[in-house]
Amino acid sequence: MSADTSHDVVGEARVQYIANPLRAADDLLIVEQSGRPAAAIISLAEYQRFVAWREERAARRAWVLERDPRRRMPLDQWQAQFTALDRVAAQFGDITDETLQAELDEALAATRVAASGRKRD
Repeated sequence: MSADTSHDVVGEARVQYIANPLRAADDLLIVEQSGRPAAAIISLAEYQRFVAWREERAARRAWVLERDPRRRMPLDQWQAQFTALDRVAAQFGDITDETLQAELDEALAATRVAASGRKRD
Protein backbone atom coordinates (compact mmCIF):
# COMPACT_ATOMS: atom_id res chain seq x y z
CA MET A 1 0.00 0.00 0.00
CA SER A 2 1.25 3.52 -0.72
CA ALA A 3 2.33 6.05 1.89
CA ASP A 4 -0.90 8.00 1.32
CA THR A 5 -2.34 8.66 4.77
CA SER A 6 -5.72 9.99 3.59
CA HIS A 7 -7.32 6.61 4.17
CA ASP A 8 -7.11 3.63 6.50
CA VAL A 9 -6.31 0.07 5.51
CA VAL A 10 -7.94 -2.92 7.10
CA GLY A 11 -7.18 -6.58 6.48
CA GLU A 12 -9.71 -9.38 6.21
CA ALA A 13 -9.36 -10.28 9.88
CA ARG A 14 -10.11 -6.77 11.13
CA VAL A 15 -13.52 -6.10 9.57
CA GLN A 16 -14.91 -5.14 12.99
CA TYR A 17 -13.01 -1.85 12.54
CA ILE A 18 -15.87 -0.66 10.34
CA ALA A 19 -18.23 -0.49 13.28
CA ASN A 20 -15.81 1.49 15.45
CA PRO A 21 -17.81 4.51 16.71
CA LEU A 22 -14.62 6.58 17.16
CA ARG A 23 -13.89 6.48 13.43
CA ALA A 24 -14.89 9.64 11.54
CA ALA A 25 -17.99 9.18 9.37
CA ASP A 26 -16.27 10.33 6.20
CA ASP A 27 -13.01 8.39 6.57
CA LEU A 28 -12.03 6.27 3.61
CA LEU A 29 -11.49 2.63 4.52
CA ILE A 30 -9.59 0.27 2.22
CA VAL A 31 -10.33 -3.43 2.64
CA GLU A 32 -7.49 -5.71 1.64
CA GLN A 33 -7.63 -9.33 0.63
CA SER A 34 -4.34 -11.22 0.70
CA GLY A 35 -2.51 -7.92 1.13
CA ARG A 36 -4.04 -6.31 -1.96
CA PRO A 37 -6.71 -3.57 -2.04
CA ALA A 38 -10.05 -5.27 -2.75
CA ALA A 39 -12.68 -2.69 -1.82
CA ALA A 40 -13.17 0.80 -0.50
CA ILE A 41 -15.71 1.76 2.11
CA ILE A 42 -16.81 5.39 1.94
CA SER A 43 -19.28 7.48 3.86
CA LEU A 44 -22.90 7.61 2.75
CA ALA A 45 -22.50 11.34 1.91
CA GLU A 46 -19.51 10.56 -0.33
CA TYR A 47 -21.46 7.73 -2.00
CA GLN A 48 -24.40 10.06 -2.62
CA ARG A 49 -22.07 12.65 -4.20
CA PHE A 50 -20.62 9.91 -6.40
CA VAL A 51 -24.08 8.73 -7.51
CA ALA A 52 -25.15 12.32 -8.30
CA TRP A 53 -21.94 12.86 -10.30
CA ARG A 54 -22.46 9.61 -12.21
CA GLU A 55 -26.09 10.50 -13.04
CA GLU A 56 -25.11 14.01 -14.16
CA ARG A 57 -22.35 12.56 -16.35
CA ALA A 58 -24.78 10.07 -17.92
CA ALA A 59 -27.31 12.84 -18.58
CA ARG A 60 -24.65 15.01 -20.24
CA ARG A 61 -23.49 12.09 -22.36
CA ALA A 62 -27.07 11.34 -23.45
CA TRP A 63 -27.61 15.02 -24.30
CA VAL A 64 -24.50 15.08 -26.48
CA LEU A 65 -25.28 11.77 -28.18
CA GLU A 66 -28.83 12.75 -29.08
CA ARG A 67 -27.49 15.85 -30.83
CA ASP A 68 -24.66 14.04 -32.62
CA PRO A 69 -25.66 13.69 -36.29
CA ARG A 70 -23.38 10.66 -36.65
CA ARG A 71 -25.77 8.80 -34.36
CA ARG A 72 -28.71 9.54 -36.68
CA MET A 73 -27.21 8.25 -39.92
CA PRO A 74 -25.04 5.36 -41.01
CA LEU A 75 -21.30 5.99 -41.28
CA ASP A 76 -21.32 5.70 -45.10
CA GLN A 77 -24.03 8.38 -45.30
CA TRP A 78 -22.07 10.58 -42.86
CA GLN A 79 -18.97 10.26 -45.06
CA ALA A 80 -21.05 10.94 -48.18
CA GLN A 81 -21.99 14.32 -46.71
CA PHE A 82 -18.32 15.29 -46.64
CA THR A 83 -17.73 13.91 -50.11
CA ALA A 84 -20.52 16.16 -51.37
CA LEU A 85 -18.97 19.16 -49.61
CA ASP A 86 -15.62 18.33 -51.21
CA ARG A 87 -17.27 18.33 -54.65
CA VAL A 88 -18.81 21.75 -53.99
CA ALA A 89 -15.49 23.09 -52.67
CA ALA A 90 -13.70 21.85 -55.79
CA GLN A 91 -15.89 24.17 -57.89
CA PHE A 92 -14.36 27.15 -56.09
CA GLY A 93 -10.74 25.98 -56.14
CA ASP A 94 -9.60 28.82 -58.42
CA ILE A 95 -11.01 31.60 -56.21
CA THR A 96 -8.52 33.31 -53.89
CA ASP A 97 -9.24 33.88 -50.22
CA GLU A 98 -9.36 37.63 -50.83
CA THR A 99 -11.94 37.27 -53.62
CA LEU A 100 -14.03 34.94 -51.47
CA GLN A 101 -13.87 37.36 -48.53
CA ALA A 102 -14.97 40.26 -50.77
CA GLU A 103 -17.90 38.20 -52.09
CA LEU A 104 -18.92 37.22 -48.55
CA ASP A 105 -18.70 40.84 -47.34
CA GLU A 106 -20.84 42.00 -50.28
CA ALA A 107 -23.45 39.28 -49.66
CA LEU A 108 -23.53 40.08 -45.94
CA ALA A 109 -24.01 43.80 -46.62
CA ALA A 110 -26.84 43.06 -49.07
CA THR A 111 -28.51 40.78 -46.53
CA ARG A 112 -28.28 43.45 -43.83
CA VAL A 113 -29.80 46.06 -46.14
CA ALA A 114 -32.64 43.71 -47.03
CA ALA A 115 -33.22 42.84 -43.36
CA SER A 116 -33.29 46.49 -42.29
CA GLY A 117 -35.84 47.25 -45.04
CA ARG A 118 -38.12 44.50 -43.72
CA LYS A 119 -37.98 45.86 -40.18
CA ARG A 120 -39.32 49.25 -41.33
CA ASP A 121 -42.31 47.74 -43.19
